Amino acid sequence: MEQREQIFHARCKVRGKTCNLIIDSGSCTNAVATELVDSFKLETRNHHKPYMLHWLNENSGIKVKKQALLSFVMGPYEDEVWCDVLPMSACHILLGRPWQFDREVVHQGRDNIYIVSKGKNRFHLKPLSPNKVKKKNENLFMNAKEFVEALEQGEQAYVLMVRDVEEGIGVHDETVQMLLNEFGDVFPEELPLGLPPTRGIEHQIDLIPGATLPNKPAYRCNPEEAKELQRQVQELIDRGYVQESLSPCAVPALLVPKKDGT
Repeated sequence: MEQREQIFHARCKVRGKTCNLIIDSGSCTNAVATELVDSFKLETRNHHKPYMLHWLNENSGIKVKKQALLSFVMGPYEDEVWCDVLPMSACHILLGRPWQFDREVVHQGRDNIYIVSKGKNRFHLKPLSPNKVKKKNENLFMNAKEFVEALEQGEQAYVLMVRDVEEGIGVHDETVQMLLNEFGDVFPEELPLGLPPTRGIEHQIDLIPGATLPNKPAYRCNPEEAKELQRQVQELIDRGYVQESLSPCAVPALLVPKKDGT
């Protein structure tokens, strides 16, 4: 019953890469995604009869001008088909009525299996189960069983291992640790008091005499924020990092919570 409301979704190989394939008897054309054609640099030709493809209505459509020669493999079944090049996102390959007609395909509706005859051989193309069909915006994670099946089918796989990391974990790379030791004075535990020494080059902002100051009313803050703001400002003054400003302009300040809640 799981295939009752499902169209035929499957995986195939194109030049060793896994691609998504759909067989749809309601499609009047065989199609291949523009993205796949550009990625694999497939052979293309001008369409012998260009046409406008209308998806939902007659008011808008896509001009089909190119065809690409596509070779794909589904298990033991291999085929080569000329497909119209379209900007598709639902799948990489769409096999429609032309492919079914040319290959004399038989569809078993209940099991959603397509039987293809090629010479003396008959191939049964089986669909993916609904839970294996990746829908749009669905993540690409797989469970252990799906991972084992992918390996058995020879698919290329990358494993992401997640583990807990404790705070304060040290540096394990010897090269990085040597740099940290060599330039330890650049990464002190506590910053020194006062401002840095005067450098050879000083920067300044040139003001226009008599210009109107872009002064705006200060934002209000609640008593708790005002108390914390005053404490931090006083600490900066005591350390010599800032000094009282004599400018008539108000400088807005904003408190942002840290990850630890402070």
